[in-house]
Amino acid sequence: MILNILNNILSLLCGVFTIVYYFINNSSSAALNILKGIGLGLAALVASYLVIFIIIWLFFISVSFFIRPNKDYDKPSKVFNAIFILWYSYITNFFRVKVRVTGLEKVPFGTRFLAIANHRSNLDNMIQAMVLKKEQIAYISKPENFKIVLCRAYMKRALYLPIDRKDVRNALLTIIKAINYIKDDVISVGVFPEGRRSKTGELLDFKPGCLKIAEKALCPIVICTIEGTEKVHKNFPWKKTIVNFDVISVLYADDYKDMPTVDLSEKIRNMMLEKLGK
Repeated sequence: MILNILNNILSLLCGVFTIVYYFINNSSSAALNILKGIGLGLAALVASYLVIFIIIWLFFISVSFFIRPNKDYDKPSKVFNAIFILWYSYITNFFRVKVRVTGLEKVPFGTRFLAIANHRSNLDNMIQAMVLKKEQIAYISKPENFKIVLCRAYMKRALYLPIDRKDVRNALLTIIKAINYIKDDVISVGVFPEGRRSKTGELLDFKPGCLKIAEKALCPIVICTIEGTEKVHKNFPWKKTIVNFDVISVLYADDYKDMPTVDLSEKIRNMMLEKLGK
């Protein structure tokens, strides 16, 4: 938000200063000159906005060069995580997203947990990471996301984990690593139990296997719902999008330790369905 506000304010000031400067140095007040001055001001506003926009992105790109692509990081970085969250904030604000949060007081910050939510948009994990920023979260994501330029560097440094569901052995290794992240007090883990984005907004069937992370680590499960992110691409740039992020419940180990994984999955899914209203 801060970067977007700064971008807009500086651009506006450049436009205003250009208009003022033009009229100070031009004594004629003819209508044509007035229009010319306003035109120059608008041109300065657009040009300065683009320049500042480029500078901001160059900053994020430059930071990524300090991340070694071939290194396997085993600890999170508060500095890089703060920059990552700043980047997420910049992107969501750029797309005119306003997030309304409820239930944040339920989150056991200071304790490693498994964060889960429904999945409707590429912005979902950005918003969840921003809302739960007091706790660094490593997300489990599809391998294709680790091929995206710039994103892959930040994802690697944030300890994100790729999972290939077509390769059972690979998927199992990812789940084991996520379990160890929590058990060894390294970082919390985030997953989307549906396994893919819902194109209709309806809650898809869950992949219960991801809940093995919590069951084996005996950690809290922070259950969240996200509504509205699927509308961003329709509303941008003309309309602001209101996104509702709700922490609906937290299940602790004693709440589910004797419950079969499938039953736990169904219980959580029903809680989400009740909150989402469908």
